[in-house]
Amino acid sequence: MQDHHEGPALQRRTRNRLLSVVAVLLSLAALHFGRPVFLPFIAGLLIASLAWPVHHWLAARIPRGAALLATILVIVSVLTALLGAVVWSAARVATSVREHPERMDSLHRRASAAVSGFGVTLPARGGDAGSSAGGSAPRGEPGQSSFGTDLAKRLGVGVYSVLGYLALAVGFAALTLAELRTARDRIRLRFGADDAARLLGISSEIAGSMRRYVRVKSITSAIAGIASGVLSLIFGIEFALVWAFLAFLFEYVPTIGSILAVVPPVAYAFLQFDDFTRPLVAMGVFTVVQLFLGNYVDPRIEGRLLSISPLVVLLAIVFWAFLWGAPGSLLGVPIVVAITVVTRHFESTRWVWALLTEPNDEEKEGAR
Repeated sequence: MQDHHEGPALQRRTRNRLLSVVAVLLSLAALHFGRPVFLPFIAGLLIASLAWPVHHWLAARIPRGAALLATILVIVSVLTALLGAVVWSAARVATSVREHPERMDSLHRRASAAVSGFGVTLPARGGDAGSSAGGSAPRGEPGQSSFGTDLAKRLGVGVYSVLGYLALAVGFAALTLAELRTARDRIRLRFGADDAARLLGISSEIAGSMRRYVRVKSITSAIAGIASGVLSLIFGIEFALVWAFLAFLFEYVPTIGSILAVVPPVAYAFLQFDDFTRPLVAMGVFTVVQLFLGNYVDPRIEGRLLSISPLVVLLAIVFWAFLWGAPGSLLGVPIVVAITVVTRHFESTRWVWALLTEPNDEEKEGAR
């Protein structure tokens, strides 16, 4: 009789597990193929949480409609300034490369000579054939400046794509800010007092966590940017302000952002200088400084806020980058922070919070 009853139960458990696996796979597929909607929506919620203090301050002094419009103008101004700075930085570097094609030729020759001893032959650059046949090509010919031209084209396509996502994100943020007050009223009317208080408390805690996360990341990013700019000045690398700004942006990507910040100034150093000595030394110093910032300074500053395992942070970056590309690497950690806030408030999901976060000082003292 016991085996007779265990058979259907085992079948139900197996069926439920298979359905759970199918549901997870379908959810991942929906997130991946729904990127054009989900990505700007999540970004819009993040922007709304960051802009809420400004909107709340303005709404207390001017009509709500005017406060919303002013808040949207502030959001658009900040995003325009950031995107404009990125375009300006990339354009300056691309212009420098395009106006000095001999640098690319010199770098190609030196790199070819360096690797020839290992039996490696680098492919010829555009325009090299013409140079070998009849001397160097005139400055500004397409073959010589193809690198800068390609970079400009890719930059234009990237800016166009980013503008589309940002427009949707700002739209979602504006709708979120406009609906906040009525959404709170609906929750209070349609849920019990305890459930309404819990839902509103969770949403407020998530928004507060997002603001603290961005504030702390801005501090660590500023430190990384200043370090990159100072090192560029010390080594005499051109466009120190550009490399400082790019390092500031890269640092918003946890864990791997510090390594990515090394690439632009060092790559340009190889292009700028006539030998490899100074660029190699610069690469070593930049790497050591950025690793120190990323593995010692940043965790100390961010540890009190996130308390998320470094492995979980890295997995979140890789997972969301796989689903949504480069923007996913920026949103991955804020999404995990929101998940930890939600799961901590429900007994059935506290195990998720326990797996994602590290024990704080009070929990460690209690365990002793």
